[in-house]
Amino acid sequence: MHTLILAILNIESSYLDNLERPAATAPDTVQFWFAPDDKQWRIKTHAIDHDLHIHQVESGNDGEPFDPGTACDIISDSYDDVISDFLMLEFPDPTDTAATTEILRESQLTGTLVAAPEGCYFYNPDGGTYRTQSDPGA
Repeated sequence: MHTLILAILNIESSYLDNLERPAATAPDTVQFWFAPDDKQWRIKTHAIDHDLHIHQVESGNDGEPFDPGTACDIISDSYDDVISDFLMLEFPDPTDTAATTEILRESQLTGTLVAAPEGCYFYNPDGGTYRTQSDPGA
């Protein structure tokens, strides 16, 4: 089973322009993707310029296993004041478009699940073309 921890924020931002404002067209998101092979990723979408940041997560603090509960805690601690929706979704097969669409619709989500070259999937809230345009580590 694949697990997506998804926080939809009430802001839209541009990392490149250091800009944040109330969401008008599409929201920013913070996500964690957990694959059955014990790989996990942190994903942040910036809605203004469709910037995408994906980082593989190796372990939790102090080498503790990183799990969905830890991901939820991280999101809550960092984004609690701007979260508009917070979900945990399970996908048996993220390549099954019909089933994936149904899972999203059951949670009143109108976006899509998108495969990323890094090996994970992320929720695309507005159908825009998200790609990495900035490097938060630089």
